[in-house]
Amino acid sequence: MKPRASESDYRQLSFWHDSLPAPQAARPALQGDIEADVAIIGAGYTGLWTAWYLKQAEPSLNVVILEAETAGFGASGRNGGWCSAFLSGIDHWLDDPLQRDSAIRLQRLMFETVAEIGRVAAQESIDCHFERSGALEVAVNPAQLERLQKELSHLRSLDFDESDFRWLEADEVRRELPVQGALSAIHTPHCAAIHPARLARGLAEKLESKGVRIFEHSQATDFSDGRVRTATGELHADTVLLATEGYGCGLPGRERSLIPVHSTMVATEPLSADRLDQLGSLRRYCFGNLDHVVTYGQLTADKRIAFGCRGIYLYGSGIRSRFAPEDPGFERVRGTLLRFFPGLEGVRFTHAWGGALGVSRSLRPMVCFDPARRLGWAGGYFGNGVAASHLAGRTLADLVSGRDSERVRTPWVNPPEASRKWEPEPLRWLGFSATRTLMELADRVEYRGYQRLGKAIDSLLP
Repeated sequence: MKPRASESDYRQLSFWHDSLPAPQAARPALQGDIEADVAIIGAGYTGLWTAWYLKQAEPSLNVVILEAETAGFGASGRNGGWCSAFLSGIDHWLDDPLQRDSAIRLQRLMFETVAEIGRVAAQESIDCHFERSGALEVAVNPAQLERLQKELSHLRSLDFDESDFRWLEADEVRRELPVQGALSAIHTPHCAAIHPARLARGLAEKLESKGVRIFEHSQATDFSDGRVRTATGELHADTVLLATEGYGCGLPGRERSLIPVHSTMVATEPLSADRLDQLGSLRRYCFGNLDHVVTYGQLTADKRIAFGCRGIYLYGSGIRSRFAPEDPGFERVRGTLLRFFPGLEGVRFTHAWGGALGVSRSLRPMVCFDPARRLGWAGGYFGNGVAASHLAGRTLADLVSGRDSERVRTPWVNPPEASRKWEPEPLRWLGFSATRTLMELADRVEYRGYQRLGKAIDSLLP
């Protein structure tokens, strides 16, 4: 058994972990055999929110969460802090005439989810720096502008109006967020900037106060109907739920269900008043552009910029939880941020970190539950999981309880592609590597003005 990490080790995971106000000592591990009504593997957002809504529906329910590290250790504690209504892969359902209505309903549920997370955080006094300024998707070259125009046209065809997605011309973008070379943007109010680790840790504490038991450093080594085994104990439960996202590929039978793709992030020092003045208003928008290699950032509550890019896959579904500060990937992230805001030249970067997110073979998230086996799972958010994991957890709680709700009648519940597996190695590494190379190439040619070539490369991407 590996030794437990120290407080210093946890603080080095990310800026978010480093800035937690309370100590991060691990909870006790599972010892021996115990019983529960519901066993949840994983104390990230999916597992925590599932437990939350199970207890809301039935306070007497005996819910136990097993966590391999500590609550919020993985993607839930180290992401970009976008509590966003974006749902990866929803275009697939919106483009299908047979599923379009239910997909629109799913999108509107995602809108409501952002507000619901803010409501719970306020009600439970979880100080996760929730601020609903919205998100800005910015076009910075002609190819991106064309894609953004098509996106808005598509949204309007689905009856999403100005209250959901608003077009900003270049001068308005510059007033709101002075991104270098901005040509236009779409603003959506359905997004809040948060401190992700504060949300995860705060939610775990509130769950314990409601009677949920959380065992940390209790990695599941095997599971089946009604049973979860760890190195030091065994949990027997009527219902078993997997909420491991990209960290579950080591479980038997789950090796190729969801695979881990890594994002890398940096954070600046707190920006001075003069520096903020140079950058304009810089409200706490969540922001990114339309690069193929996805970009995302926010101004934190203490006036830093936290910024990241995603899309690194390690051979054999390897997971890297700690990154060396000199990792070359961080130089790309810092350079991309300086391209957004040249006025940050010379600013000191205080933190650099990375983490794994889960990707399904369909590139879409899903919520799955087998009522006969009492076995379920949710995940595959592909980097848009802060709010999606909340709705997934709430939906999974409905499915476990047998509650017929609007949530369970959406296209990501028990979809036919749920059993689809990723290819064995080396095929999936080759596929990811080729895709990443094409994405980087597409971005380079678009920035150089070769729109036709960019479209040709774009057509090769999944």
